[in-house]
Amino acid sequence: MVLPARVKIKGLYGLPKTHTPVTPAVLDTIMEFFQRHRGSVLGLTGAGVSVPSGIPDYRGINGTYRVHGSYTPILHHELVSQHASRQRYWARSFFGIRPAFKAEPNPIHRAFASLESHKYLSGLITQNVDGLHLQAGSRNVLELHGTLKQVKCLSCGIKESRDEFQQRLEELNPEWTEFGREMAQTGAEPRRRPDGDVDLPSNLQYSSFSYPKCHHCRTGNYMPTVVFFGGSVPDQVREQSYRMVDDASALLVCGTSLATFSAYRLVKRAREQGKQVVILNFGQTRGDGDATMKLETTAEDVLPPVAAQLAETP
Repeated sequence: MVLPARVKIKGLYGLPKTHTPVTPAVLDTIMEFFQRHRGSVLGLTGAGVSVPSGIPDYRGINGTYRVHGSYTPILHHELVSQHASRQRYWARSFFGIRPAFKAEPNPIHRAFASLESHKYLSGLITQNVDGLHLQAGSRNVLELHGTLKQVKCLSCGIKESRDEFQQRLEELNPEWTEFGREMAQTGAEPRRRPDGDVDLPSNLQYSSFSYPKCHHCRTGNYMPTVVFFGGSVPDQVREQSYRMVDDASALLVCGTSLATFSAYRLVKRAREQGKQVVILNFGQTRGDGDATMKLETTAEDVLPPVAAQLAETP
């Protein structure tokens, strides 16, 4: 049964009561952290890292769950088993995916890439499905919850690029394609979600939306290669995330409240191994009690200047 997921999904933690001023001393502290653990700092990021790129988060100050309390995303079992749920998801994603793919890496993404290229960061685990860390140049990236860049057949397992799938959706739904053009011309863009989902006008009927069957086996339905709420991280991804934590000497957590257990258990694992855990997040997180250092600020205020300075340090 996945019914309790509606309650667990929200996982809202407290909004910030204080703000850590980003002083030269604070920046020096983070620089010393990287220098002490040079080459073995593992990054763990969440939706807050992509907010400056125009991709909204779920639980931040202006996150979906705070601003739109009634919003509930598609759950894994709904997408797998219900035709109407697949229609709803693909119809909303039909309009949401293009803007999501237009998003560009921001200074936080570029800072992580710089820290890796200058041998301060051993790797990066991200909960984000937008691909912006890879686009920024990070190489050793584990996408914990998958990627929106592909879709996968639930029957035969074959994968297809989301761009190609979008073209097939457009061919099957010319009226929706035209409606999308009208929205773009009038500037009436719908509100986006971190997973490419959007809000659509209530008069649109999802029942008129068509989606294709698998082009390989001809019978299977597609779903994005992401972990939906109520779904599970694949075993091989989970084991790789454990190995990355085990091989690191310290963990840097940025832009996440760690509400999902798949991310929080990595913090817990690091602390059980006696490793230093630094959290940069503006707002309470599930892992605050496990952190050896918590800065009540955004990664945007800290990582770019630290990375720039470390890039010039032999």
